[in-house]
Amino acid sequence: MSESIPTYPQLAALVLAGGQSSRMGEDKAQILWKGKPLLQRVCEVACHCAPHVYYITPWPDRYESMLSPEQISGRTVQALAETEHQRGPLGAVWEGLSQIEAEWVLLLACDLPLLDPAIVQQWADQLPHLPLESLALVPQQGTLWHPMCGFYRRSALEPLRQFLEEGGRSFQRWLPQIGTTPLEVGPAEFRMLRNFNTPGDLHTSSPE
Repeated sequence: MSESIPTYPQLAALVLAGGQSSRMGEDKAQILWKGKPLLQRVCEVACHCAPHVYYITPWPDRYESMLSPEQISGRTVQALAETEHQRGPLGAVWEGLSQIEAEWVLLLACDLPLLDPAIVQQWADQLPHLPLESLALVPQQGTLWHPMCGFYRRSALEPLRQFLEEGGRSFQRWLPQIGTTPLEVGPAEFRMLRNFNTPGDLHTSSPE
């Protein structure tokens, strides 16, 4: 992966590494893909797209060695502690947004090894042009959102808090409520957004 410099200083990246990995049978973040743990690979892409990169997890010490500056092209990836694990990914997003000062946060799941930094950067280039009332920029196919590779404005924090307090847990229900701007998903984007949930997924998507 060639070196690049993130071009939008008001963007930070947040990688989720708090899933139970129940269908995979082992911690997805640590599974090797092309010789690198999935979490490390996703963080490398994040470093190409944002000047500040964080990962949030209930187990910050578990991943420290794989995310040292020596492992991530000299970049620092900062751990954030996820303290309310029972609230799922949306709860982790709320905790992350609460601790990150950037105007926009690029949210990435740790199980997206096919991420293309060029596509993600093209999406990020749209952020300065979005209206203030749009609190998220997220890929959408039909009525289905792909929230684990999307951009969230920090001002989404309060509506997210209210949604969680009302018992909400679904991105699919929350995103239409906050003026989300959809990103078009073509064949290249569809391939990039594929996540790995089971051992079978690993075998059917062998490294190129």
